[in-house]
Amino acid sequence: MTNGRDKHSVSHALMVQRTYREYLELAKSLLALSETCSIKEWPNRRTELSNAFRLQILYNERETLRFEYLLRNDDQELISCRALSMIHDRLLKHWNATDETSIRESDLTYRDVLQGIQNLEGKTDSSSLNEPFQSLTQNALYQQARESFAERIKKLNEQLRR
Repeated sequence: MTNGRDKHSVSHALMVQRTYREYLELAKSLLALSETCSIKEWPNRRTELSNAFRLQILYNERETLRFEYLLRNDDQELISCRALSMIHDRLLKHWNATDETSIRESDLTYRDVLQGIQNLEGKTDSSSLNEPFQSLTQNALYQQARESFAERIKKLNEQLRR
């Protein structure tokens, strides 16, 4: 036993950490590729697209910081999750005021990310993004990356179910 945990639960905890961290990095990579493809096809909407994708990256960073916070403070809750969506829901839908207050008080980077989100939310005319986002779904490079992403997510979920 290590810190009251048996070898299996320690091993599972490490697997959950690696799996969700990989998911977050994959999502960030897909966003970066999406931004590159979109701006290449719609250079006249560079500012709007950059802001929209920057906001999504900031959401990803917020999720990453929340995940790391829970690992430091209540990893047992995360370890019991058997799907990426369960962890994601905990970090977004079930994130509570106590969690928020605590992380804001203890993490300057988190506060900076929140400020970045606040600076970008609602600042982009979403109708100006409709055509670029529609084009993106037709982009062969994006389609291929999206398929690879979906396949990898399927495998990561399988790892969590073990």
